[in-house]
Amino acid sequence: MTKINFNPEQQVAVDHFDGAMGVISSAGSGKSTILLGRIDKLIREHNIPEKSILAISFTKNTASELQSKLKAMNHKFVNVGTFHAICGRILYQEGIQITGYNMIKEWQVDNCFKNIDKNADTKEITNYISFQKNFMVSYDDEFIKKESDYTIKELRKFYKAYEDLKKQKKLYDFDDYLLLCLEVVKNNPDKYTYDYILVDEHQDSNLVQNHLLKEWCQTGNIFTLSDYRQAIFEFRGGTTEYSMNFDKYWKDATIHNVFTNYRSPKNIVEQSNHFIRQYYSDYEHYVDAKAHNQEDGHIEVNSHFSRDVEGVEVADKIEQLIEDGEKLNEIAVLYRMNAHADFVEAELKRRKIDYEIANDSSFFKRKEVAGILAILRLVHNPQDDNAFEGAFKARNYPLTYMSNKIFNDMQNYATKHNTSMLDAATDMPYSQMWQKKNITVFKKIINNLRKMNEDGANVISLIAHITKSTKLEETIKEKYRNKEEIDERLNSIEVLKSFVKGNNLEQFITYVYSSFTKKKSKKDAVKLMSIHRSKGLEFDNVFVVGVENDKFPHHLSSLEEEARLFYVSCTRSKKNLFISEIGRNTRFIVEYGMESNSSKQNGDQHVISNVDEWIKNNF
Repeated sequence: MTKINFNPEQQVAVDHFDGAMGVISSAGSGKSTILLGRIDKLIREHNIPEKSILAISFTKNTASELQSKLKAMNHKFVNVGTFHAICGRILYQEGIQITGYNMIKEWQVDNCFKNIDKNADTKEITNYISFQKNFMVSYDDEFIKKESDYTIKELRKFYKAYEDLKKQKKLYDFDDYLLLCLEVVKNNPDKYTYDYILVDEHQDSNLVQNHLLKEWCQTGNIFTLSDYRQAIFEFRGGTTEYSMNFDKYWKDATIHNVFTNYRSPKNIVEQSNHFIRQYYSDYEHYVDAKAHNQEDGHIEVNSHFSRDVEGVEVADKIEQLIEDGEKLNEIAVLYRMNAHADFVEAELKRRKIDYEIANDSSFFKRKEVAGILAILRLVHNPQDDNAFEGAFKARNYPLTYMSNKIFNDMQNYATKHNTSMLDAATDMPYSQMWQKKNITVFKKIINNLRKMNEDGANVISLIAHITKSTKLEETIKEKYRNKEEIDERLNSIEVLKSFVKGNNLEQFITYVYSSFTKKKSKKDAVKLMSIHRSKGLEFDNVFVVGVENDKFPHHLSSLEEEARLFYVSCTRSKKNLFISEIGRNTRFIVEYGMESNSSKQNGDQHVISNVDEWIKNNF
């Protein structure tokens, strides 16, 4: 193994042996290096058997990376995994297998909830249920407070129906890994214990996970790495309570700060300190991060009148960075909400700049947008079977209640008769009259749109006609209860129209589809991702977009959680940081302490004084 030179505060963490230690490790301070160094020292110098060491990572990717590095160090038998993976192994040993076969499916939950309320928002309700389960709260218990458009009585009814369905069908969900495992280890107090436990990203652990740690670590030899400033999974049930008060939960515990940032230039580190200090300076273990790199990077804050203007100006700067020789994969655009990436994505697409958008969250794949685009493709080419599939699976009027079985029948008919899916849908027999009627209405909509296109109607008119004829606005208002989400989805239609340049349908379709990033180019592409997704990553050039009052910080989340998100976004940069706000003097920009370019005459940046007074007067 290549010898690692640890700095003094890292060395203290690596040298710790017996007892509990909670390490507060600031952004860019080398957490994985500390974790590897400590495991290696336990094995090589203290002769701790590898199988008696448990290393817990927050994500599958980081767990795989840790395991790979340990194997390279010839430590092949250390227990490594996420909480869920470790619990899965324990459950397997007890004869409980949770696999894809017995995991509850979204369609099953959807059908269950629709029996209670035909317009039930399955995603919102299941997120609420998961949040409660992470706090070990059943449907009969008093709920932990979480924002919802549903009443407590309604949520209790959904929750009970959900658990009853699982019990009846012998199904499990993701949270059951932890809850069932906790039950198993409590019933077998000496069977599933480890002599030394190391936990990464401890600030994001939930109540169940902390109970598991207590059961697994009977020796008290627990070592955690955390940073309360980067705790961004409160909405899932994660809480900073256990990491910030580590010494109150573990006997004779030590809390130690590792504070040297090896990632970012001096001014980016100091400006981030300035921001987050306003939230956590009274914490007894608070310590500012310190930059290893004493040179300044480039920080730029810009104000924009609207998201579309922001999209153009961000794309301009990205284009300039590329011309200056910056690598595409060292440019990242980070955002609080997917909608904040819409115009940036559209501009990158228009300029044929390769980009990769994480988690398949492209604006053009948004359900209501994808449905419109699929119909536009059918109008352009009725033989486009992929377009027909997209329109069918969008389930807009008049195809709302058409089942997957009917779609499969259409595919079989089309194959047998060597015809297009659209023609097959029109020609094939149906068991119910309403099915035939709905397909006839759909074909009529396509024919009307084709006639409009042939008569020279512009693309915006076609989109408007699709919206009206498929009753898209009514569907959105009926399906979603959250006003903010309804407004966002309705606005997506208007945003799509704004991307139309000229009146040529073929050109617009080519613009939308031809520049989707191919897999082979993803390694060399601008990265677009949510701030949550960016956790643990770093880039030379970081754009933080969509800083906007009520959106970022979001009015439905706690201010501390939003502040931590902003802090995470600003600490991803290795060289250049560009922050843009929608409007002027938004809360986080003021707290960040740097005046935006649009509100000053020259290019100098200066720190705004008396932030607390400004906030007091404006919020």
